Amino acid sequence: MIQIKQSFFSYTLIFFITCLFSTWICSMGVEAGSYPVSVSIKPDKIPLGGIALATIKTNDKTKLLDVKFLGERIPYYLDPSSRNYFVLLGAGLDCKPGVHILTVAWQGIDAPPGLYSHKVHVMARTFPEERLSVPERMVEFSPKILERVLNDQKVVKEICNNISDERYWRRPFVWPVKSKILSQFGFRRIFNNKPRSPHSGVDLRAPEGTPVLASNYGKVAMTRDCYLSGKTVILDHGKGLYTLYAHLDSYKVTEGQAIKQGQVIGLAGSTGRATGPHLHWGVSLLGKRLDPAELMALLGN
Repeated sequence: MIQIKQSFFSYTLIFFITCLFSTWICSMGVEAGSYPVSVSIKPDKIPLGGIALATIKTNDKTKLLDVKFLGERIPYYLDPSSRNYFVLLGAGLDCKPGVHILTVAWQGIDAPPGLYSHKVHVMARTFPEERLSVPERMVEFSPKILERVLNDQKVVKEICNNISDERYWRRPFVWPVKSKILSQFGFRRIFNNKPRSPHSGVDLRAPEGTPVLASNYGKVAMTRDCYLSGKTVILDHGKGLYTLYAHLDSYKVTEGQAIKQGQVIGLAGSTGRATGPHLHWGVSLLGKRLDPAELMALLGN
């Protein structure tokens, strides 16, 4: 008889807890059998220097408030056709491999704000190196040249850290020249046992005078003759995404100009510190340099 009473009490307690939990879920704006926010990421694992597209789905009663990754707010945009939100995620070379958390803050109707967390896997990646012994004068800059180099780098960094509210780019991205990659992203040269910065883009074969095309829609954020990269064009594609085109022989655009995908922005050359004609093509997302080949694998044609 005692066992029957205990069993009855247990089932009653379970029933009460279940009802209470269901009521709490409803008060949070969660429909039966669903959650107001879901996230999917392609690719599901991001290599160093890689880029991924996160799709954030919400129900009609949920408003997106904020998205954060690697401690920074990430701009998102709404696709009018699917009513889904999209976010570009990048893993710069300084990102620590392992599991990182993407957080999505949301607000339901007549409900307190909620926070959704999604694991993002960043994979380690090995980059090639080359060791060279050269005269010291070829490694170190004079104070005057160093001042110019640092000023160039400051200007480029400030531009690429700026986040435009509008998104200009659309799928697909196109290669700026139809060619072969001569030097890969992340490649590092070590002169006299002194490591230099990893290659921040890809070098594409391009004879002098080859038309260089805009990889996507955007605005010209910079045209500048830099000491190292020579005549350089930076395109703002919106929401913190930029592409860079260096060692140009000449410009075909001006700062502030709206650009269409495939439009000629310059002619390939060998200006700046270059051993011969080629195009250095770079990608920057929220101030982090990423592998253009990874961008093309995800969003290219």
